[in-house]
Amino acid sequence: MNMQLFSRLDLDVPYAVDRTIGTTRVLTQLIPSFPFLYWPDGKPCDLLNMYFLDIAHTVTGNTLCTYASQLSHIVRYCYERKISLIDLNDYHIKDFVNHLLCENGKNLPNGRSRNNNSIRAILSRTIQFLFWYQNNLALPFSTPLIGTRKASPRICVTKKKINLPHLNRVTYVWMHRSMPERESVDPKHPIAEPIIESIERAIDKFTLLEAQSEPTLRRYRANPALFGAQLEYLRCRRHFCIWLMRRTGLRPAEMVEISVEAHSQIMKEKELLLPTKKRRRKIAPIRRFPITLTDSAVFLRYREARAKFIRVTRENGHVIPESDSLLLGINGLPIKKGSLEREFSRLTKLAGFESCEACLSMFRHRFITLEVVVHIREFIVASGKTRQMMTDVDYVSILERVAAKTGHGSPRSLWHYVDLAWKQMDVWGNVDRALARLRAGEKLFDELLALKFELERSQTTTASELIDSISGKLGQILGTARGELELDRVD
Repeated sequence: MNMQLFSRLDLDVPYAVDRTIGTTRVLTQLIPSFPFLYWPDGKPCDLLNMYFLDIAHTVTGNTLCTYASQLSHIVRYCYERKISLIDLNDYHIKDFVNHLLCENGKNLPNGRSRNNNSIRAILSRTIQFLFWYQNNLALPFSTPLIGTRKASPRICVTKKKINLPHLNRVTYVWMHRSMPERESVDPKHPIAEPIIESIERAIDKFTLLEAQSEPTLRRYRANPALFGAQLEYLRCRRHFCIWLMRRTGLRPAEMVEISVEAHSQIMKEKELLLPTKKRRRKIAPIRRFPITLTDSAVFLRYREARAKFIRVTRENGHVIPESDSLLLGINGLPIKKGSLEREFSRLTKLAGFESCEACLSMFRHRFITLEVVVHIREFIVASGKTRQMMTDVDYVSILERVAAKTGHGSPRSLWHYVDLAWKQMDVWGNVDRALARLRAGEKLFDELLALKFELERSQTTTASELIDSISGKLGQILGTARGELELDRVD
């Protein structure tokens, strides 16, 4: 099944009328990225669109689009079987789940398109929609569409209590007997340093002029200055995104909303103003992230590259609207979260890691893990406690400090990083020194890579070979630092 059966649009919905003497004013609510859902034949799916309108005020960000992706499966199933959404019964739900279980992936002819956990999420969202319909639109005294066995509904479900001890709360979920068992999925690990380095090399390699395809070169043959400015900006933006993810562990949705104007005094203030997502607010609250003078210089260099790209593009007759967005596409418009994720996926494949798991969220795991390592170490030194003496209260106080940097609403949601951090530490002998060397090595690697790119662009072959040799030696230094951290050793 193709998941996406919807288009996104910014929707103004009238919700009240203010009448005064001689005037009438209609008050509206703006719903950004509203998913307008269609049946496979192109006709609007009115019931689900009404559902999205009704719950829009309870969600933020792209949550509605996530719901639309999940509900697209039941829409396509009903269309193919010629069933109305409100005529579903237990047999249909069982057949629907079986269809999802048996569907093969396009790129995995012998593998499943989705795991059990994804199917559970799809079925759970379908159940919630059916309850919404029954509570809001179903005719009174009719046979219940969905409910517990006592109500004799067409779809029988049960309510299950779920304890979330680390979050200090309890939640309830609706279960259906056709719902598959939950799969145990290994959590994502921090992205490996060799993968990051390979991606950075790929960025330089594939933004050289000679690496471009012949059709692309022909298209820009009449305007080489513009093409050169685009390639250079792409290189700078991609390297900057890697640096930003390494340094701050930002969510991609936060990265695309960073303001340029807010950082006009970056060298003086030495702090990043980062939007905080996942807080169920229409306007993301800003958190302050202190950085060093060296980091400020990295930010400033990117901002200057961005300004140069805009200037050259306008000088070549292209209109670029004013934008406060830090990250731009080659059309000069703010880049979107999805585009950023797809670009990183392409770079990962170009770097030779097509079959290896690597995504932007793994940078966030890397950042958080290192932060927890450092904060635990500081706590051990200050308190004199050992691992066996530390309590849950101690860990919560540590995670609160990390959450202030990462933007997590609940420090307890970081709990699993405690075990991951302990696994990445030895008996504390050289952790501080190893982390310092690792971060210094990353900075040196980036600088050498930039120099190598400049030399290759100027066709200085001998110098390029020299930098290759230096880069190899640097790799040995980084390997030594990672060895001291004992990343793969369990305490």
